[in-house]
Amino acid sequence: MKKILFILFFGLLSSQLFAVGGTPIQIKRTDSIGNSRPMVTDISVELEGNTIEITFGSDCGAADITVETSSGATVASAYCASTPGYSELTISTPGSYVLTIATSDGVYKGQLNIN
Repeated sequence: MKKILFILFFGLLSSQLFAVGGTPIQIKRTDSIGNSRPMVTDISVELEGNTIEITFGSDCGAADITVETSSGATVASAYCASTPGYSELTISTPGSYVLTIATSDGVYKGQLNIN
């Protein structure tokens, strides 16, 4: 019995080491003068390696997505014609970036680091 419990314990432990899932990126809705406001749309952003995965869980119209450096240089962009939907962007250079998602519901921003 001890042997079976030992095998089950280490089996569960090792399965967690290989679990699939990215790092959540917090985004906030901003108003016209740059102040943060509560998010009203269901948008989920995760960083998986050097790929940003964006899932729109509700209808917020078309989405224009950009990733910029802190100096404002655009390094990646995507357009999601309709939501709910999914989009992903891959960043090849390590660094700190600002993610901007512009929808008809508002503009959402978040910061991320690619290692």
